[in-house]
Amino acid sequence: MNKPVDARAIWSEQLDRGWHGVKVADWAGLYLPAKLDADIRFLDLLVEKVPTFARVAQRRRREAVGDLMRDQYLLPWTRKKCPQFFTEERAGQMLDLKDVEHGFPVAQVKSLVLMALESGDVEQARKRLIYCWLIPTINCTSITHRALPARCEDFDRPLDRYSNCHEKLQVLAQQHFQGVAMTLHRYDGAVIDPDKYSRLQMLDDLRVIEQLRPIIDGLDGLTFPTPDEELAYTKRMTDRARKPEA
Repeated sequence: MNKPVDARAIWSEQLDRGWHGVKVADWAGLYLPAKLDADIRFLDLLVEKVPTFARVAQRRRREAVGDLMRDQYLLPWTRKKCPQFFTEERAGQMLDLKDVEHGFPVAQVKSLVLMALESGDVEQARKRLIYCWLIPTINCTSITHRALPARCEDFDRPLDRYSNCHEKLQVLAQQHFQGVAMTLHRYDGAVIDPDKYSRLQMLDDLRVIEQLRPIIDGLDGLTFPTPDEELAYTKRMTDRARKPEA
C-alpha cells in the first residue's frame, strides 16, 4: 500500500529551499514588482526618445507582464514531479494528466495589470500581478487543456474556466469521457466546485502555507475591473490596425 503523500510538507521544504537561494517572499515582494516597474519604465522611455517604437512597445509591455506571470518556478506545484494543488478527475477514470495549466488566463493578466498602470495605480498593478501569479495551476489532460475557454468570465472565481457550464467542456465530456463531467480535486482530496470557489476561499487555501502568508497579507485592497471592461481594453490593445497612443 502506497504511503499517503504529505503535499504541504513537501511544498514547505521546497519553499524553504527557494530557487537558487531566492525565497518566495522576496520573489513576490521584490523581484516581480521591481521587474515590472523596470520593464515598463524602459519601454516608456524608449517611446519618448524614439516615437517609432510605439507599436513595438505596446506589444512588449504585454509580453513583459506575461513573462513575469509565467515565472512561477518558486511555486512547487507548478512542477509535474511535485504534488499538485488541483487535479482533474472524472469519476475514477484513468487519466493521462500531462499538462499543468494556469488557473487564470495569462492574456487577461496582461490586460488587468496594464489597465491599472495606465490609470496611474502602480500599487494595484503590482497586487493584480502577484495575485494572479499565486493562483494555483491545475494538473489536467491535454484534451481538457485545449477545450478550456480562453477567458475567465468572473474575476471573483479564479477557476471559472474549469466550470462544467462551458459548452466546450460539456462536449468534451460527451465525446471523450463517456459523459463524465470534470471535477477538480484539491491536494487534500477535497472536491472543488469552480462555480462556487471564490477568490477569498482560494487565498484562505494558500494562507495555510506559512511561507505565503506575508504575500497574501499584502494583497489587501485588491480590486478588479469588470470582465467587460477588461475585454474592451484587450480588444483595443491587440487591434493590429489601431494606431498606438502617444
